[in-house]
Amino acid sequence: MIDPQVDKAATEKIRKSLPLRRRLVYAGVVYAIFLVLLAVVEVVTRLTLPHLSSLDLFVVTTQQKMQVANSKQAGIFEGDPLLLWRLKPNLDHVVWDFTVVSTNAQNFRADYPIKAKQPGTFRIVCLGDSVTFGYRVPVVWPDKPTNYDPEWLPFPMLVEKQLRQANPDRPIEVFPMAVPGYTTHQGLAWLRRDIDDLQPDIVIASFGWNDASLSDVPDRQAIRTDLYTVTVRWLIDHSQAFAHLTHWLRSQSKPQQRQPRRAVPRVSESEYLRNFQSIVELAQAHRAGVLVIGVPYRDSTTNPQEAERMTDYRRSLRLEMHASQVPYLEILELTEAAAPANEGFFGELIHPSFTGHRLLASEILKLMAQNRMLGELKVPELVP
Repeated sequence: MIDPQVDKAATEKIRKSLPLRRRLVYAGVVYAIFLVLLAVVEVVTRLTLPHLSSLDLFVVTTQQKMQVANSKQAGIFEGDPLLLWRLKPNLDHVVWDFTVVSTNAQNFRADYPIKAKQPGTFRIVCLGDSVTFGYRVPVVWPDKPTNYDPEWLPFPMLVEKQLRQANPDRPIEVFPMAVPGYTTHQGLAWLRRDIDDLQPDIVIASFGWNDASLSDVPDRQAIRTDLYTVTVRWLIDHSQAFAHLTHWLRSQSKPQQRQPRRAVPRVSESEYLRNFQSIVELAQAHRAGVLVIGVPYRDSTTNPQEAERMTDYRRSLRLEMHASQVPYLEILELTEAAAPANEGFFGELIHPSFTGHRLLASEILKLMAQNRMLGELKVPELVP
């Protein structure tokens, strides 16, 4: 009978006698075989099984599915490992929910590529949700996709157009870093990831309705941004084999009998304020000016409980920004306090119409001029 200790010692002696280079070659061969097997599994999966969208695997709450992952809404979205969803790149005049949408290769709703900032360029990033994105601006009917006024633009594009006309010799970029359905939780994570690449001179931030909207699961649980979770999502997004494995594991798990959860805001009021403060501090740490916009909302009668939350969130944000001496814009006509006379500034309860966006652009230019945020740039006067 062989003494295990003797056998172990002999094995160790042989291992030490092998040159380092040969041991590395052996290890490399093992890893290469493993990678080849993974590649074979991936190829077979892609050839034999239906494609699984990472968007469907990332977006799991009922509220989020209604906004971005159902059959009607998903057309302009794809999965994002950090933020769950984002705009698809290179969309060309796609009509989505009565909105004509074009995107660049970097997933922004912009008609030019967002590349490394060039010397002399003045760049304004508009961080936000569907309001900043420009939902239904312009309004386009699916059966008449080319029948719209190209002058009807969301406020970021209006601000850019006005500043470029007033400063023809200066490169100026103003674009929406905004996606429908986003909260401050996602906006902060996005800005943290990309601010070094974007190098904005000014960050304009506006969130609210999605934060205050009710959900079974708050965003801090539904959209985790820790390294492990994001890495798993990245694997799902890049590997159909991993996506199918994830889908199978979920289908095998037995649903647990749970008591119905009480609906809570996606982002609580206190988290909303902390997120905004973090956005401000992050921008300032990168030497960017900051302008915060109070969330638009049309009236307090259509949905009184929701309107009360919107009023509370806006009031708290106003006080927080004033205390921090951060330029803050709140337009009376775009709040429930001006109802019902403000109907013309809205397309529906939540989103400003083109007229509302023109008013936003006008007041943004005024406030930036008052606070000398644009440096030596000439600031035009835009009539609402």
